[in-house]
Amino acid sequence: MKHIVGFSGGIDSQACARWVLNRFPAEDVILMNSDAGGNEHPLTMAFVEDYSVTVHPVVKVQAIIADIWETLGWAERRGYDGAAMLNFETMMAIKRRPPSRKVQFCTKYLKLAPQRRWLATAFGPTGPYAGESYTRYTGVRRDESEGRKNTPYHRWDDYFDCDLYAPLVDWPKDWCFESAKRHGEKINPLYALGFGRVGCAPCINSGKEDIRNWATRFPEMIDKIRGIEQRTGLTFFMPMNGDGLPNTVDEVVLWASTAHGGRKLLLPMMHDRPSCESKYGLCE
Repeated sequence: MKHIVGFSGGIDSQACARWVLNRFPAEDVILMNSDAGGNEHPLTMAFVEDYSVTVHPVVKVQAIIADIWETLGWAERRGYDGAAMLNFETMMAIKRRPPSRKVQFCTKYLKLAPQRRWLATAFGPTGPYAGESYTRYTGVRRDESEGRKNTPYHRWDDYFDCDLYAPLVDWPKDWCFESAKRHGEKINPLYALGFGRVGCAPCINSGKEDIRNWATRFPEMIDKIRGIEQRTGLTFFMPMNGDGLPNTVDEVVLWASTAHGGRKLLLPMMHDRPSCESKYGLCE
């Protein structure tokens, strides 16, 4: 039996990986990472690489265009090279819309599909784990969001056709950081810079603080999204109000620079940020 953990570089997946590594032989644990179609920040990818060298190997998987369709050869029938890398921009162009909180197909196509494809090969008749089975683990926690408050500890995962465990369902986020510190593991440096989410840079679900942080600390991430919008004619963020605003990335950044209610500009927040402003006590 192999034990599979999706390792994004975020603290929840790191704590989940540690939970699994503490309970099963290291040779039976497989950590897997996808760079979300090139939309991750370089600091996150560097952290994953360092973890892979210093803690436990991380298998890198890459989304391809064929991952969008279940039918073999359908990408070619649509005029695409199915084996070509699938990035965020191409995914939006094919779907003719950005992903959203309610229709979050980015996770499926850019992370889960390439992992499932890798597992199908690795555990297939000629793969290195032929004849073995596997179980998956996720770092999802119930206090993350309203949509996750009823996450079960265990269920059958139809997409991967295996058992799926969520061992951290009752953990507060602080416990995840404490787990990493207790085991002497480094933590993604983006957390120390004040980010709440350290996956996609930015994530479609980013709140005001993270958007403001991307714009002030790493404006090239905003430039990247602006370029995607200009080339595809689509907006990266779905409209947030009934009137369709804010919508473009520049409108979203403007909204993120305002106080609650979206009217009063927080001008001091748009200047230089402290070298550390972690929400999780990482600056001591």
